[in-house]
Amino acid sequence: MDKFYLNPNASASEREFSTRRIFNEPERRYLSLETRSMVCGLLDSQSVPHDVTENAVQQAVALGTLSGEEVNAQTFEALFHAIALNPSYKIPLWFISTVAPSDTWIC
Repeated sequence: MDKFYLNPNASASEREFSTRRIFNEPERRYLSLETRSMVCGLLDSQSVPHDVTENAVQQAVALGTLSGEEVNAQTFEALFHAIALNPSYKIPLWFISTVAPSDTWIC
């Protein structure tokens, strides 16, 4: 959820809206601190549409959930660029059901 607030340091004539992002529990768990800072910077800069950034956050959380690890800033940046080039990009989840778990590996 995004919250908008007025910049308290701006004069009355130059009040600007800024964005402050509140991260939910899965986002805090699967996005590194550096990644969350990057997200806030992207949202605050308003250089890209918010939906592109939010989609990248969702995909990063999906990737983190699959891997069980935090998504670092470098990985998030790669996801962000993929989504910026193709807004319909999604982490493919179909491979989970197609790969049966096995205790035996045959090479």
